[in-house]
Amino acid sequence: MKKNLALILLFVLNFHVSTSQSLEEKAATETCNCLAKYDKPSEKNFSECIGNSFAKVFFEEKDEKIREKANTVEGITQIIKEVSALLPKTCDALKEKRNKDQKELLYSDSEIESAKNYYSIAKDMMMDSKYDLAIKSFQMAIGKDKNYVLAYDDMAACYRQLGDYDSAIKYYKKSLEIFPEGDFALMNIGVVYTLKSDFKTAVSYYEKLIKFRPKNAEGYFGAAKNYFVLKEYEKALDNIFIAHRIYTNDNSSYIKDSEQIMGAMYQQLKSENKEALFLKIAKKNNMKIE
Repeated sequence: MKKNLALILLFVLNFHVSTSQSLEEKAATETCNCLAKYDKPSEKNFSECIGNSFAKVFFEEKDEKIREKANTVEGITQIIKEVSALLPKTCDALKEKRNKDQKELLYSDSEIESAKNYYSIAKDMMMDSKYDLAIKSFQMAIGKDKNYVLAYDDMAACYRQLGDYDSAIKYYKKSLEIFPEGDFALMNIGVVYTLKSDFKTAVSYYEKLIKFRPKNAEGYFGAAKNYFVLKEYEKALDNIFIAHRIYTNDNSSYIKDSEQIMGAMYQQLKSENKEALFLKIAKKNNMKIE
């Protein structure tokens, strides 16, 4: 019994050691909280946040051995380097800024004039539902600019309108090779896989959209519908409730869509005598069911 107790205590101690934050991790967390105050943090904001955050956690640290590493200029310099390296991986504020900057850069017109002209012609044809001709012009635009994300996305949309789902997927994937976080391509490739009844693959792309755009309701909405078809009801309900909450907070016109889906899910689960599951997940998500 004593041996078992010792093993349990050893496990608990190891768990606490492995989950405790290092000085660098604490400083990175504080720095992230500081940067979140700025819409567009400057280099000065960045430097001040790191410096002030490091000073705060250093003076709050009670372990002398941990404080020792910051007793020299070299030690402080190394710690700040490590904090800077941690930030892009752990700080949501920086991730959102990076995603926003990338979106503004890649969802813009080409800097190559000829590519831009072909794209403009293709968009006019697309608006007139002349999808075959639009595709040819989009191809010309891409021929001039291989990294023209908008052209890949719009060409894929044309193929989808023509019912050529495999070609649509092909060009959404080309778009995602350039811009993996592209919400337009992630959302629409999910739609195309749903139309092909490949619900598992559709879910995988909606989950990526959720990962890269956690405040975008469309990822949760798409995932919910596909999870429900796959009879993964708990995941479906979690996602539709999150989508509905975001739509509600944003005062979106899609609130009625999420309400309709929730109603359909409730009726289906009720017919399968699983009404309790619906109510359980609703309660978990702080949803009031009248």
